[in-house]
Amino acid sequence: MNKYETVFIVNPNIESEDIEKVIEDTQNLISGSGGTVIKVDKWGKKRLAYEVKGNRDGYYVLVDFEAEPQFIQRLGRYYGLTEEIIKYMTLRAEELQGMRSSESEDKEESLSEESEEEDEEEDEF
Repeated sequence: MNKYETVFIVNPNIESEDIEKVIEDTQNLISGSGGTVIKVDKWGKKRLAYEVKGNRDGYYVLVDFEAEPQFIQRLGRYYGLTEEIIKYMTLRAEELQGMRSSESEDKEESLSEESEEEDEEEDEF
């Protein structure tokens, strides 16, 4: 089993009970397919960067889970068929670690370059 992280955006114009049902159904799909839900993080209603399916806002949900690789395709089909879900993305946790470590390396490089520039400016005075 691999570790995955999925983020999906639910249409914010539906009732809060329906949003909870979509979240619960997603958890049940993962568990029912032999996977394990590790964490569910409800980010709540947020403004979208651009309009998606006629919506300017969305209810964001992050789910960390473990599952077999074949399951991810099934999860994608579920998201696509569920009208309340307007956008989604699923990544393997290993891919996320690589992305996060390269981001932190980029930040460290940029910080060290800035401090070197500041040192050079101080030398000029």
